[in-house]
Amino acid sequence: MAAALVKLTEAHILAAANYGVLPRDVLFDVLLRLPADELCRLRIVCRSWRSLISDPLFAKDHSSRHPHIAAIHRESGEVHVVDLSGNVLKRIHMEHHGHNLTAQLDLLYVSIGSGHQAHVLNVFTGMVEHRTQPSSSTLTSAFGYVPSTGEYKVLRILLRKACEVITLGSGNNGSWRQRPGPPIFKSIAVSSRYMAQVGSVAYFMLEPPLAPAEIKLDGIASFDFVTEEWRPTMIQGPLRKLVKYPTGLVSLQLAKLNDYLVTVHYNNQDDTRDLWFLEDVDKSLWTKRYSVRCEGGLFLDHHPLLVLDDGRVVFLVGQYLRSYDQRTSTWADLTTVRGYHPVCMHHGSLLCSAKPGAVVDAAGQGGAVVGAARAPQGTEKGCR
Repeated sequence: MAAALVKLTEAHILAAANYGVLPRDVLFDVLLRLPADELCRLRIVCRSWRSLISDPLFAKDHSSRHPHIAAIHRESGEVHVVDLSGNVLKRIHMEHHGHNLTAQLDLLYVSIGSGHQAHVLNVFTGMVEHRTQPSSSTLTSAFGYVPSTGEYKVLRILLRKACEVITLGSGNNGSWRQRPGPPIFKSIAVSSRYMAQVGSVAYFMLEPPLAPAEIKLDGIASFDFVTEEWRPTMIQGPLRKLVKYPTGLVSLQLAKLNDYLVTVHYNNQDDTRDLWFLEDVDKSLWTKRYSVRCEGGLFLDHHPLLVLDDGRVVFLVGQYLRSYDQRTSTWADLTTVRGYHPVCMHHGSLLCSAKPGAVVDAAGQGGAVVGAARAPQGTEKGCR
């Protein structure tokens, strides 16, 4: 039914284009409803359509209306871009199999092998833009973006209680700069579930068993990519001040949801997941916006990925993408991600690049935009 609607809509648009009867704002709204693979085919209608579809403002609106994930296909090692219905929108071949993903706009930071070697992949072009060299002394790394300058940076925390930062795509590309180590080195959690990048700041949960007595259970350290400094004071999470759980296991995670830092509190007493949003970083002010009663037991991970426009929250639950509606306290299955690991949200566009000078063809040289394929198997149609 959806495919028939798309074909019908496309046919009407083409007919209207021949007569030139659609105002630009109407055309903008109609094209915004179509998936990326259909828009790629519509580029060839005329120059004005190509210009509109490739416009960064249109691409940004389209990306927000059609959210998608990036994930590594376990069998092939390819990076796949998949929408929330399970359609594979793009496949990108990788020289090496990655084991972790972080996204910033168009770019994916793909960790490869040991020592936190990474390839920085432009999803729009399908090309590897940067390669960072491994370091055996690296504990963990973070990928950041500075909106005010358009710079992408990588932070790595070293065993010798120090940090290094590199700016990608600059004259200093390939040169790591020494920076001071985190304020409480031994307490920094290195798992990706205890890290999040929001704006130009990387956040790190502290390990409760290792943290000093004055740092409570959910203390958070933060590194500012603008100043390339650790903030001198810890952010106090909401657990100590605001949440009084019964005695029992409480597990914590960090996440980025719609440009907010979020702490995820798991409680084994009633099997709930509370999502607290950081409203004021200086005052450590948090608001609990969601209390989610989870299905599948305590040990089935529920990691939040996105808040949709209608308020539903998209979670990665084991091998599935599921949405939770707090108004009705109900879950809905979106699609399976069986065969993929890891998975992250990709907020860039498949229609044009946020980076200046990028080519207009969405397929690029390193990947292909595809149509009706389903994750993880699918037949590529290509985008011409």
